[in-house]
Amino acid sequence: MGEINKVGIISCSGEEIPAGTVSRMATRRVLELLRPQSTVTLCLPLFLAGEEMERRFAREHPTITVDGCDKLCAKRGTETYSGQVAASLVVTDILGDKAAGCHRSLRDVSKIDEEAVWIVAKKISEQVDVLLASIPHSEQIKEAGDASCACSCGTPAPEITIQINGKTVAVNGLHLIFEHLHKQGLEPTNDYADRVLDTVRIYHFIEPAEENFYRDALAAAYRKYCQH
Repeated sequence: MGEINKVGIISCSGEEIPAGTVSRMATRRVLELLRPQSTVTLCLPLFLAGEEMERRFAREHPTITVDGCDKLCAKRGTETYSGQVAASLVVTDILGDKAAGCHRSLRDVSKIDEEAVWIVAKKISEQVDVLLASIPHSEQIKEAGDASCACSCGTPAPEITIQINGKTVAVNGLHLIFEHLHKQGLEPTNDYADRVLDTVRIYHFIEPAEENFYRDALAAAYRKYCQH
């Protein structure tokens, strides 16, 4: 394997406010779907409890904290034990008035929560890109060895494979894409295949010559997903 950059993300662990839940869900979305090859997540409770691998990773790698509110628990804890963070994001600042409609419990997640998660996840991803662009090539971090520093709760979800023109193709985060589209109300009826294809294309490169194969395979996979 060649060299690869890794950015750590530490999300809010507060469960008493909706923004804390959004923080954790958005961090997972970045890790599993938006930037799976360039991010790892660090577990704040383990970090504060003295887990040395977590603290060492944050000392040696660019790290983003994603706090739910202006108490900045994740940022302050990280800087106390590992030094200054590379970037600090606050969910309530990102969402503004949108944060008011979010729910604290995952059991009550609605379209409002989903929209909030995507907004925050996009902001985190943008910050990841900024940090990676600022790291000189000579300081790039080798993939081997670094993954062991990450909390096991940050392991990306398994890839889902589909058959494209006789080939098995892995589409990372496909289940999350399907979940997002389904919660937005997309039914497997007329014209849904193009919507699925266009959404997947944002996260997964598709050769123009293979678009029709992808459209058919993704449409069938999404229809099967909606039947469950």
